[in-house]
Amino acid sequence: MEYVRATTLEDLRTHLQRSGARIICGGTDLLVKMRHGMAAPDVLIDIGELEELAKVQVIDDEVHIGAATRESILLRTPQVGDHLPLLCQVLQSLGAEQIRNRGSLGGNLANASPAADSAIPLLLYDARLRLVDATQDRWVSIDEFLLGPGKTVLSSGEFIHTVAIPFQPPEWRAFYHKVGRRRALIISIASLGVLIDYQDGVVHEIRVAAGSVAPTAIRLRAVEELLAGRALSKGLIEEARLLASASVCPINDIRATETYRRTVVGNLLERFLMSLLDPMA
Repeated sequence: MEYVRATTLEDLRTHLQRSGARIICGGTDLLVKMRHGMAAPDVLIDIGELEELAKVQVIDDEVHIGAATRESILLRTPQVGDHLPLLCQVLQSLGAEQIRNRGSLGGNLANASPAADSAIPLLLYDARLRLVDATQDRWVSIDEFLLGPGKTVLSSGEFIHTVAIPFQPPEWRAFYHKVGRRRALIISIASLGVLIDYQDGVVHEIRVAAGSVAPTAIRLRAVEELLAGRALSKGLIEEARLLASASVCPINDIRATETYRRTVVGNLLERFLMSLLDPMA
């Protein structure tokens, strides 16, 4: 295996044309796969020092995050904390500080794990990804980007350049919770994120996304349609809980059963909505 360090985008484009080339940034996912024989790149391209992919900028009403920006840097960036509080909440739950010092938003997305925590806020924010190769430059939605476990729309020689995320409206409230088999450094058994505009007892707008319960993180659009524009009540919350459980398609594996994952998603949604209906409960 050959190791090269890309110092310019032209370097990166050139090396990605080579057979068996793979990008490494923090290595928190790829190195694990290599150690277990699940990946064996012929050329390993390090983009960890590529400054153009490590910028955070505010453009119009969006935060543009370079794909190689470290998660710990994002947590210390005022523009992210001010405009994307849910993303900060999720990033704080990603592993230990040492992992956040190495991991990047682009790497987490390119790995395309069904349990990828960062996919939840990006789905809720309707984020877009700028994908670049030697000949083209295109934007895709996060919905379009994720295809299945380990699968994305990235073509050969293509890489994530930027993640563009619209500002969170100030009136929206955010919720995120993941369930795992231990309290710290967990890979989620199931996770749920919510953005909601809730005023005077009415759900004016709501977005709901779940992770580890389908081939990719998914928006629960049927639940959103059920709740939008309606006054919150215990009966409506129960309908939403049942619909959330029915809207996911989890698997049985060593960490949890399908039934348990369905139950967790419904219960997390119920817990959050009940906290809105009865804040003193």
